[in-house]
Amino acid sequence: MLLLPIQQRLPKFFWISPDSLCYISSTVFRKPNPSSGVPIYVQLKEQIRHAIETGALAPGDQLPGIRTLAESLVINPNTVIRVYRELEQEGVLEIRHGLGAFIAPRRRNTAKAEKVRNAQDLVSELVATLRSHGLDEGEIRRLVEAELSETALPGKEALQRR
Repeated sequence: MLLLPIQQRLPKFFWISPDSLCYISSTVFRKPNPSSGVPIYVQLKEQIRHAIETGALAPGDQLPGIRTLAESLVINPNTVIRVYRELEQEGVLEIRHGLGAFIAPRRRNTAKAEKVRNAQDLVSELVATLRSHGLDEGEIRRLVEAELSETALPGKEALQRR
């Protein structure tokens, strides 16, 4: 049996530190906020979509295993199963039994990805401006979430003109 050095045998989302094996996906996935009012599975689903749209995850990239992701985010494994299953039904992921979940080949044009990257620049500018006005991360997040929830309500077309 041929044994490769551990760095060559591990998937790309792992790295070796002097004291332990660590999971790099923390740069892609943030721990869901249970007090945000948004279901945890929706938060995770949106994080995966965002990572794909911004290019952090490319077609063919393998996602972490269900148990591994659940443990690293401190969520129920059934939540991860639900997210992976829904994303597979939407054509975003491919589940290969025995191998794991992979980002599906692109089915959308790259125009959407480009729009998201441009929007990301606008959001960065907005956050920098709000921070320069003395707002902290929590205040900025609440403002954005409040704005999104107001514009999503029916009969709030006047709010959407801003």
